[in-house]
Amino acid sequence: MKQLCIFLATLFILSFSTYAQSGSDLDNENGTSMMPIINTLNDVVKAIEENDVEIVHIEFDLVFEDSSKEIYRNLTKDYSYGFLAYGDYRIAKIGIELYKETDTGWDYIKAGELSEGTVTLLYDVTETDRYKIVLRTLQMNEGYNVGHYGLVVLHD
Repeated sequence: MKQLCIFLATLFILSFSTYAQSGSDLDNENGTSMMPIINTLNDVVKAIEENDVEIVHIEFDLVFEDSSKEIYRNLTKDYSYGFLAYGDYRIAKIGIELYKETDTGWDYIKAGELSEGTVTLLYDVTETDRYKIVLRTLQMNEGYNVGHYGLVVLHD
């Protein structure tokens, strides 16, 4: 877990979220291009693969101001997982929460920590099970009510 924490802190130094959020010039005239959000992925993947950490999921999609995005994933015990989410130039702040499936529904585990528009969540899985990752915009930039997000899930 310590290695994963240090690694995610190093990613913040790269400040790729700021780069993604400044990519409006990469968008098309309809404002629908994925280029502003995926443009930074290459640097993120290179940084991750230079360490003893494995990417197990990458996702890009839309998230709206007034709704959340739910992603379901099986997580395996004895791994430390890191979740890294960021928005494009339309999303000022994004949030992430993790839930575990139970017989009666979903139990809240924890929320991520926000730093300059990027959010990280670290979790040591003690029980292999189905989990729900919830992303939502915490703040949109003025004039927007939808934007693209990037989500990277990794483990040690």
